[in-house]
Amino acid sequence: MRVVITNKDKAKAFTSLFQNMKLFCEHINLMFEPTRLYAQGMDSSHISVFEVFIPSAWFDEYVQEETSVLGLSTHLLFRILNTREENQQIIIEYSDADTDKLFLHFISSKASFDKHFELPLIELESEMMQIPSVDYQAEFSLASSNFAGIVGQLKQFGADLLIRCNEEELRLTAKSNESGNMSVVVPIDDLTLFAINEGETLNISFSLSHLHNICAFHKVSDSINIKVSENYPLKTTYLLEPAGEEEEEETKARIVIFLAPRMENDE
Repeated sequence: MRVVITNKDKAKAFTSLFQNMKLFCEHINLMFEPTRLYAQGMDSSHISVFEVFIPSAWFDEYVQEETSVLGLSTHLLFRILNTREENQQIIIEYSDADTDKLFLHFISSKASFDKHFELPLIELESEMMQIPSVDYQAEFSLASSNFAGIVGQLKQFGADLLIRCNEEELRLTAKSNESGNMSVVVPIDDLTLFAINEGETLNISFSLSHLHNICAFHKVSDSINIKVSENYPLKTTYLLEPAGEEEEEETKARIVIFLAPRMENDE
Protein backbone atom coordinates (compact mmCIF):
# COMPACT_ATOMS: atom_id res chain seq x y z
CA MET A 1 0.00 0.00 0.00
CA ARG A 2 1.19 3.48 -0.83
CA VAL A 3 -0.74 6.70 -0.16
CA VAL A 4 0.64 10.14 -1.01
CA ILE A 5 -0.61 13.66 -0.28
CA THR A 6 1.37 16.41 -2.00
CA ASN A 7 -1.32 19.12 -2.10
CA LYS A 8 -0.55 21.62 0.67
CA ASP A 9 -4.16 22.28 1.70
CA LYS A 10 -5.07 18.59 1.70
CA ALA A 11 -1.99 17.69 3.74
CA LYS A 12 -2.97 20.33 6.30
CA ALA A 13 -6.57 19.05 6.48
CA PHE A 14 -5.44 15.42 6.76
CA THR A 15 -3.00 16.30 9.56
CA SER A 16 -5.61 18.26 11.54
CA LEU A 17 -8.18 15.50 11.06
CA PHE A 18 -6.09 12.70 12.52
CA GLN A 19 -4.40 14.83 15.17
CA ASN A 20 -7.77 15.32 16.86
CA MET A 21 -8.77 11.64 16.93
CA LYS A 22 -7.17 11.36 20.37
CA LEU A 23 -10.01 13.49 21.77
CA PHE A 24 -12.43 10.63 21.08
CA CYS A 25 -10.54 7.37 21.51
CA GLU A 26 -7.14 5.95 22.43
CA HIS A 27 -6.97 3.50 19.53
CA ILE A 28 -8.47 3.37 16.07
CA ASN A 29 -8.75 0.99 13.14
CA LEU A 30 -7.92 2.60 9.80
CA MET A 31 -9.48 0.67 6.92
CA PHE A 32 -7.50 1.22 3.73
CA GLU A 33 -9.88 -0.15 1.10
CA PRO A 34 -9.21 -0.20 -2.67
CA THR A 35 -11.55 2.78 -3.20
CA ARG A 36 -11.31 4.73 0.06
CA LEU A 37 -9.88 5.21 3.54
CA TYR A 38 -12.54 4.64 6.20
CA ALA A 39 -12.49 4.87 9.99
CA GLN A 40 -15.12 4.73 12.70
CA GLY A 41 -14.88 5.25 16.44
CA MET A 42 -16.76 6.03 19.63
CA ASP A 43 -15.73 8.03 22.67
CA SER A 44 -15.31 6.27 26.03
CA SER A 45 -18.62 7.61 27.38
CA HIS A 46 -20.50 6.29 24.31
CA ILE A 47 -22.04 9.70 23.71
CA SER A 48 -20.42 10.54 20.36
CA VAL A 49 -19.54 8.51 17.26
CA PHE A 50 -17.42 9.59 14.31
CA GLU A 51 -16.94 8.30 10.77
CA VAL A 52 -14.19 9.28 8.34
CA PHE A 53 -14.66 8.83 4.60
CA ILE A 54 -11.82 9.74 2.22
CA PRO A 55 -12.22 8.43 -1.36
CA SER A 56 -9.10 7.27 -3.15
CA ALA A 57 -9.44 10.05 -5.75
CA TRP A 58 -8.92 12.67 -3.01
CA PHE A 59 -5.31 11.59 -2.56
CA ASP A 60 -2.56 12.55 -5.01
CA GLU A 61 -1.58 8.87 -5.14
CA TYR A 62 -3.49 5.90 -3.75
CA VAL A 63 -2.32 2.36 -4.44
CA GLN A 64 -4.19 -0.34 -2.53
CA GLU A 65 -5.41 -3.60 -4.08
CA GLU A 66 -7.00 -5.23 -1.01
CA THR A 67 -8.50 -3.98 2.23
CA SER A 68 -6.03 -3.55 5.09
CA VAL A 69 -7.33 -2.92 8.62
CA LEU A 70 -4.60 -1.24 10.65
CA GLY A 71 -4.95 -0.57 14.39
CA LEU A 72 -3.09 2.47 15.72
CA SER A 73 -2.59 4.47 18.89
CA THR A 74 -4.22 7.87 18.33
CA HIS A 75 -1.86 9.50 20.83
CA LEU A 76 1.22 8.21 18.98
CA LEU A 77 -0.30 9.31 15.69
CA PHE A 78 -0.84 12.78 17.18
CA ARG A 79 2.80 13.04 18.24
CA ILE A 80 4.01 12.02 14.80
CA LEU A 81 1.72 14.39 12.90
CA ASN A 82 2.70 17.18 15.28
CA THR A 83 6.24 17.05 13.86
CA ARG A 84 5.12 17.67 10.29
CA GLU A 85 6.05 21.05 8.82
CA GLU A 86 3.76 23.00 6.53
CA ASN A 87 5.69 22.40 3.32
CA GLN A 88 6.10 18.63 3.78
CA GLN A 89 4.12 16.10 1.80
CA ILE A 90 2.78 12.95 3.46
CA ILE A 91 3.61 9.41 2.35
CA ILE A 92 1.99 6.39 4.04
CA GLU A 93 3.23 2.88 3.29
CA TYR A 94 2.32 -0.61 4.44
CA SER A 95 3.61 -3.96 3.23
CA ASP A 96 2.45 -7.54 3.74
CA ALA A 97 6.13 -8.36 4.27
CA ASP A 98 6.18 -6.24 7.45
CA THR A 99 2.67 -6.50 8.85
CA ASP A 100 3.36 -5.13 12.34
CA LYS A 101 4.36 -1.62 11.23
CA LEU A 102 2.96 1.35 9.33
CA PHE A 103 5.49 3.70 7.77
CA LEU A 104 4.98 7.46 7.57
CA HIS A 105 7.27 9.87 5.76
CA PHE A 106 7.21 13.67 5.71
CA ILE A 107 9.12 14.78 2.62
CA SER A 108 10.04 18.27 1.42
CA SER A 109 11.94 19.68 -1.53
CA LYS A 110 12.71 22.82 0.48
CA ALA A 111 14.88 23.50 3.52
CA SER A 112 13.00 21.18 5.90
CA PHE A 113 14.61 17.89 6.85
CA ASP A 114 12.81 14.73 5.74
CA LYS A 115 11.30 12.71 8.60
CA HIS A 116 10.57 8.98 8.69
CA PHE A 117 8.48 7.06 11.23
CA GLU A 118 7.59 3.47 12.01
CA LEU A 119 4.28 3.06 13.88
CA PRO A 120 3.72 -0.22 15.72
CA LEU A 121 0.34 -1.69 14.76
CA ILE A 122 -2.20 -3.00 17.26
CA GLU A 123 -4.80 -5.75 16.84
CA LEU A 124 -8.13 -4.19 17.77
CA GLU A 125 -11.42 -6.00 18.01
CA SER A 126 -14.28 -3.72 17.05
CA GLU A 127 -17.58 -4.11 15.26
CA MET A 128 -18.67 -1.55 12.71
CA MET A 129 -21.87 0.21 13.74
CA GLN A 130 -24.62 0.65 11.19
CA ILE A 131 -25.83 4.22 11.63
CA PRO A 132 -29.40 4.63 10.40
CA SER A 133 -30.44 7.44 8.08
CA VAL A 134 -32.59 10.14 9.71
CA ASP A 135 -34.90 12.73 8.14
CA TYR A 136 -33.77 15.70 10.24
CA GLN A 137 -36.17 18.44 11.25
CA ALA A 138 -33.63 21.28 10.92
CA GLU A 139 -30.28 21.87 9.23
CA PHE A 140 -27.88 24.80 9.19
CA SER A 141 -24.33 25.58 8.07
CA LEU A 142 -21.94 28.32 9.14
CA ALA A 143 -18.23 29.09 9.30
CA SER A 144 -16.57 26.37 11.39
CA SER A 145 -14.23 28.82 13.13
CA ASN A 146 -17.19 31.01 14.17
CA PHE A 147 -19.09 28.05 15.60
CA ALA A 148 -15.98 26.83 17.43
CA GLY A 149 -15.53 30.29 18.97
CA ILE A 150 -19.15 30.43 20.11
CA VAL A 151 -19.02 26.96 21.66
CA GLY A 152 -15.76 27.81 23.45
CA GLN A 153 -17.37 30.90 24.99
CA LEU A 154 -20.60 29.12 25.93
CA LYS A 155 -18.61 26.34 27.62
CA GLN A 156 -17.51 28.90 30.25
CA PHE A 157 -21.13 29.40 31.34
CA GLY A 158 -22.49 25.89 31.63
CA ALA A 159 -22.17 22.19 30.91
CA ASP A 160 -25.00 21.95 28.39
CA LEU A 161 -25.92 23.76 25.21
CA LEU A 162 -29.59 24.40 24.49
CA ILE A 163 -30.31 24.81 20.79
CA ARG A 164 -33.56 26.64 20.13
CA CYS A 165 -34.42 26.74 16.47
CA ASN A 166 -37.45 27.94 14.53
CA GLU A 167 -38.17 29.77 11.29
CA GLU A 168 -37.27 33.15 12.84
CA GLU A 169 -34.06 32.51 14.76
CA LEU A 170 -31.33 30.17 15.89
CA ARG A 171 -30.49 30.68 19.58
CA LEU A 172 -27.66 28.93 21.47
CA THR A 173 -27.79 29.09 25.28
CA ALA A 174 -25.65 27.84 28.16
CA LYS A 175 -26.88 28.07 31.75
CA SER A 176 -25.54 27.30 35.21
CA ASN A 177 -26.41 28.30 38.77
CA GLU A 178 -22.83 29.39 39.42
CA SER A 179 -22.03 31.32 36.21
CA GLY A 180 -25.43 32.64 35.19
CA ASN A 181 -26.20 32.15 31.52
CA MET A 182 -25.11 33.19 28.04
CA SER A 183 -27.18 33.24 24.87
CA VAL A 184 -26.06 33.77 21.30
CA VAL A 185 -28.61 34.60 18.62
CA VAL A 186 -27.30 33.67 15.20
CA PRO A 187 -29.07 35.67 12.46
CA ILE A 188 -30.56 33.40 9.83
CA ASP A 189 -29.09 35.64 7.11
CA ASP A 190 -25.59 34.96 8.48
CA LEU A 191 -25.95 31.21 7.90
CA THR A 192 -24.75 29.75 4.61
CA LEU A 193 -27.58 27.22 4.82
CA PHE A 194 -30.73 27.11 6.92
CA ALA A 195 -33.74 24.82 6.61
CA ILE A 196 -36.42 23.77 9.08
CA ASN A 197 -39.76 22.06 8.79
CA GLU A 198 -42.57 24.59 8.43
CA GLY A 199 -43.99 25.66 11.78
CA GLU A 200 -41.39 23.70 13.73
CA THR A 201 -39.74 24.84 16.96
CA LEU A 202 -36.94 22.71 18.37
CA ASN A 203 -35.47 22.82 21.88
CA ILE A 204 -32.65 20.28 22.26
CA SER A 205 -29.73 20.07 24.70
CA PHE A 206 -26.24 18.66 24.14
CA SER A 207 -23.06 18.31 26.17
CA LEU A 208 -20.85 21.36 25.64
CA SER A 209 -17.65 19.49 26.47
CA HIS A 210 -18.37 16.96 23.72
CA LEU A 211 -19.35 19.73 21.30
CA HIS A 212 -16.09 21.45 22.15
CA ASN A 213 -14.22 18.31 21.06
CA ILE A 214 -16.20 18.24 17.82
CA CYS A 215 -15.24 21.86 17.19
CA ALA A 216 -11.55 20.90 17.46
CA PHE A 217 -11.88 19.75 13.84
CA HIS A 218 -12.69 23.27 12.61
CA LYS A 219 -9.31 23.56 10.83
CA VAL A 220 -10.29 20.63 8.60
CA SER A 221 -12.92 22.69 6.79
CA ASP A 222 -14.05 26.31 6.46
CA SER A 223 -17.65 25.38 7.27
CA ILE A 224 -19.59 23.00 9.49
CA ASN A 225 -22.98 21.50 8.66
CA ILE A 226 -25.27 20.66 11.58
CA LYS A 227 -28.50 18.66 11.52
CA VAL A 228 -30.84 18.27 14.50
CA SER A 229 -34.04 16.46 15.36
CA GLU A 230 -35.82 15.80 18.64
CA ASN A 231 -34.77 12.54 20.31
CA TYR A 232 -32.02 11.88 17.74
CA PRO A 233 -28.27 12.53 17.83
CA LEU A 234 -27.02 15.81 16.41
CA LYS A 235 -25.12 15.23 13.15
CA THR A 236 -22.13 17.40 12.24
CA THR A 237 -20.24 17.20 8.96
CA TYR A 238 -16.92 18.71 7.91
CA LEU A 239 -16.04 18.40 4.23
CA LEU A 240 -12.32 18.15 3.54
CA GLU A 241 -12.98 19.94 0.26
CA PRO A 242 -16.00 21.94 -0.96
CA ALA A 243 -18.71 20.02 -2.76
CA GLY A 244 -19.62 21.26 -6.22
CA GLU A 245 -23.17 22.20 -7.08
CA GLU A 246 -23.79 18.88 -8.81
CA GLU A 247 -21.85 16.71 -6.36
CA GLU A 248 -23.41 14.73 -3.56
CA GLU A 249 -21.95 15.12 -0.07
CA GLU A 250 -21.68 11.32 0.20
CA THR A 251 -19.03 11.26 -2.54
CA LYS A 252 -16.76 13.80 -0.83
CA ALA A 253 -13.93 13.40 1.68
CA ARG A 254 -15.44 14.18 5.09
CA ILE A 255 -15.69 13.47 8.78
CA VAL A 256 -19.16 13.00 10.25
CA ILE A 257 -19.68 13.15 14.02
CA PHE A 258 -22.87 12.23 15.87
CA LEU A 259 -23.63 13.47 19.39
CA ALA A 260 -26.43 12.07 21.52
CA PRO A 261 -28.80 14.65 23.05
CA ARG A 262 -29.08 15.30 26.75
CA MET A 263 -32.16 13.67 28.24
CA GLU A 264 -34.19 15.29 31.02
CA ASN A 265 -32.97 12.75 33.57
CA ASP A 266 -29.28 13.20 32.60
CA GLU A 267 -27.15 14.67 35.33
